Amino acid sequence: MNRKNIYLILAIVGTLAPPIAGATYLLEHGYNPAHLMPAIFSSPVSAMVGINVIIGCITLAILMHTEGRELGVKTWLPIVAITFIGISSGLPLYLYLRERAKENAAGERIENTTVPMAH
Repeated sequence: MNRKNIYLILAIVGTLAPPIAGATYLLEHGYNPAHLMPAIFSSPVSAMVGINVIIGCITLAILMHTEGRELGVKTWLPIVAITFIGISSGLPLYLYLRERAKENAAGERIENTTVPMAH
């Protein structure tokens, strides 16, 4: 299995796992950041994890935006995934799209390479 497919599988798992793990909370409160933030910061340990995840998501969004522009990767979907699901969804999705863009660029380079014909 190649790296691109591994990233795609991780993006799918990373998109499904958090809502499944938090299903009881989401069913009770819905997807409401006003309820979610106090829960995240309800203890020092969860606040530590929450701060790490938030800073990681912001850093990743900046990286995806700048690197994605350089590589021609459309980053709106991974950024939406980070915003609504989290880094477990957005990061592997971006890496999948980046690998796909690299493959497409390599294919274009091969197609544009001309071989001189012998006479």
